[in-house]
Amino acid sequence: MHDWHYVIRATCLGFRTSDLGKGAGIMKIKHWHAWRVTFVTLALLTSVYLSGCQPVTPTKATVSTLGITGPFQTPHFPETPQLPTPEPEQKTEPIPEQKTEPIPEQKAEPVPQGAAQTPPVPVDESDNNPAPSPSADLSQTPIHPYYDLSGTPPSAPGLAMRVRAFNVEPQKIAYLTFDDGPYPQTTPRILKILQDEGVKATFFVVGRQVARYPDLLKAEYEQGEGIGNHSYTHDYQSVYRSPESFLAEIKQTEELINKTIGVRPKIVRAPGGTQGHFHVNYYNALDAADYLIYDWNVSSGDADASLVPADQLVQNIKNQVPGKARMIILMHDVGTKLTTIDALPRIVQYLKEQGYSFGVITPKVAPILFPGGFHS
Repeated sequence: MHDWHYVIRATCLGFRTSDLGKGAGIMKIKHWHAWRVTFVTLALLTSVYLSGCQPVTPTKATVSTLGITGPFQTPHFPETPQLPTPEPEQKTEPIPEQKTEPIPEQKAEPVPQGAAQTPPVPVDESDNNPAPSPSADLSQTPIHPYYDLSGTPPSAPGLAMRVRAFNVEPQKIAYLTFDDGPYPQTTPRILKILQDEGVKATFFVVGRQVARYPDLLKAEYEQGEGIGNHSYTHDYQSVYRSPESFLAEIKQTEELINKTIGVRPKIVRAPGGTQGHFHVNYYNALDAADYLIYDWNVSSGDADASLVPADQLVQNIKNQVPGKARMIILMHDVGTKLTTIDALPRIVQYLKEQGYSFGVITPKVAPILFPGGFHS
């Protein structure tokens, strides 16, 4: 059996029987076994020929003819591992830590004109939203030193004033205003003329005068006149030391007015007007505190001298009225300004003849502002 084992291996590996002695030693094959060798060799060659290149499936069949027991397995050759196709290297950058910040409240912006068929409706931010912050790009901001009637605020480098909503006004309207009171020599007489003429006016009062004559402030308020804030001292050196000083006097007077008549007026007039006194930080401070500042576009001229003749005051008004659809008219409620009292009925009559209505200033009235403060 040992001899046949080498014959089979030699035959499977393609060696001639004459070469067997070279690989495994000299084999002695007996003549009486020659026919069995020939038969086995032919059987193996036939099997190889018929199988051709077909893959050999491992089988568990037992070959007993050759004296081999157990499963016959095909030789296993390790396969060459198939390497994956390299992909382009991707650089992974570190992701910065994300900080969660609160989402600021969105503010409504004015609708540009011509963007819709209906007229734009301004959003009044004065009641519940803080004032905006000045733009960082100051050099590119155009100077626009007045409120549009649509509510668009002024603009200037460093200026930040909120959008407002103003009332619709008659085609021609006049707002009579009186500064510096109240005074017992003039306030009651002015109130009587306004009542007799059936018109209203607005009084920008000084805090220390309210402290002296609270009953006169009550009389103005009870008659339905407008009440505005004109600082506490009216002292230029005190009021205009800084925007903070100005605002402190406004708040001091507001507290006194509220204590006297129970209201907090949000309309303000600067002593002497904003021209030459204000810069953008004054406007920003007032707007942030929800105040509106009012200058004028017509003046009676009663502050030009200690006592200006009544005829001159009337003529000053007539000279400035033509061409103006809306007017804020400056006069004074001061104990020495007695000619203002004399001129007042004639001024009211003239305005009526020109077709003007009379109104009271509130935060729903568009301010008239001097341009000077927006350039500094």
